[in-house]
Amino acid sequence: MPKIVNSSEKIDFICEKAYEEFINNGVNNFSLNKFIESLNMSKGQFYHYFKTKEELIFEVIDKKSEKFFIDTEKEIKEAQTFSEKLLALFSFYLVLSDPENKSFDKLMKDTFYMYLNIENEFIKQKNAECYDYLFSATNEIFDEMIAKGFLKENARKFIPSLIATADGMYLQSMILENYDLKKNLIDYIRMLEDLLKR
Repeated sequence: MPKIVNSSEKIDFICEKAYEEFINNGVNNFSLNKFIESLNMSKGQFYHYFKTKEELIFEVIDKKSEKFFIDTEKEIKEAQTFSEKLLALFSFYLVLSDPENKSFDKLMKDTFYMYLNIENEFIKQKNAECYDYLFSATNEIFDEMIAKGFLKENARKFIPSLIATADGMYLQSMILENYDLKKNLIDYIRMLEDLLKR
């Protein structure tokens, strides 16, 4: 009788091994063929789970990001003020700039070029999911603060520029060596709060 393979366990195993490889040798030095060989797996078996190297990288990032997003949801719920809630939402960027998460931050920086490849349908879908989440979570924060009478009714129109600014700040932190992402993001959120509160 053939052995029953649990797909999600196999994907987790492949992703964990790939993450180790990315961290130890870098994404740019990653050879998919050598990696498949190291798994003692046929190419056919591997391609059953991942069609491309990019899909594997995104799945690794997704799995490593999942805990951050679960923690973020919890922090948003626990936060009381507008500033605290926004900082909790954008804490993903701050977590990446934390020295304790250097390995994951390096992986994000090494693969940033992939996020710009909008011709790839898989990447396009992943980017859309990320921004759908950001807009949805930001809207919930603004709705809650408007309902509590803390923010002006028209505050929602600032949501696109808030998200674009946070993204831009994260990009600067990747490019500029001494850019203080945390300080700049906190300063911007406080300025926005002063501008939008009733």
